Amino acid sequence: MNKTKILAFIALGAILSACGSDEGTPPELVNSYPNTISPFDTISVKFKSELVDLDKLDSTNIVFNHGKLIKPKAATGKELRFIGAKTTPGGLNYFEGGISDSIEFKKIKNSDGYIKERTVFYFSTLPILDEEPNDSKTSTSVKEIDAEKAATEKNGVTFAGVLDHRIGVTDAGQTIYDVEDYYMIKLKGKDTLSITVTNRDALNIVIKGPEGIKDLTYQAPKKSNVLPLYVVGLDYLLTNPTSDPVPFYINVTDNATTSPPNPYTIRIKVMKYKE
Repeated sequence: MNKTKILAFIALGAILSACGSDEGTPPELVNSYPNTISPFDTISVKFKSELVDLDKLDSTNIVFNHGKLIKPKAATGKELRFIGAKTTPGGLNYFEGGISDSIEFKKIKNSDGYIKERTVFYFSTLPILDEEPNDSKTSTSVKEIDAEKAATEKNGVTFAGVLDHRIGVTDAGQTIYDVEDYYMIKLKGKDTLSITVTNRDALNIVIKGPEGIKDLTYQAPKKSNVLPLYVVGLDYLLTNPTSDPVPFYINVTDNATTSPPNPYTIRIKVMKYKE
């Protein structure tokens, strides 16, 4: 083989090698099916490759009826963030509670020059049991936690709420605050209540039993908190000898009237006492 043919062969090999090493692909989602989120969360949608022209994205690229894009600070990046289209009285954006929804992306381009014609991000939200007015045991909006489901479901029941703090002003000029929420659950003597709280800022969780039963307060610092087990004590049996289920109240409070809204989630698991 002469020198010219050898050089041509080497050049052809280099071309084929370069073609074979082109591993660029259209942008793909890191995760299309995340866990159920709190309606008060910000959704983070992450891609495997760097996206371009993020500052130019509009309704032709993103179809999402129940939320809105947080405008990216840069023209490139691997993450897009969304908040709910609804707003609490305290000004916190949130998604509809207890739904399954999706965000559709069309013609998204990455830094390799590839375009993804269509991809979909799916998510679901926890139910919201917090409905104002909800600041005392006698409030008409106090929701009942399903004790049977909390006992039979593997992970109990989980729901979302928010202490909105300053939410308005009365006609008389008095400020209206949301610094307490109440939830009711019916329990029997010796039932055990497991509570896990995830909150933005510190909370107090108060268990309020029937008349004559001392309230018990738990501190929930700024993080996810597994609270000590609450056992319906023997003194309860003295006030309710037939052991019929009666209302217990979970009071969530922080009294932080000047702070931004404090969203939280609560997981309730009930361990029924067996004779």
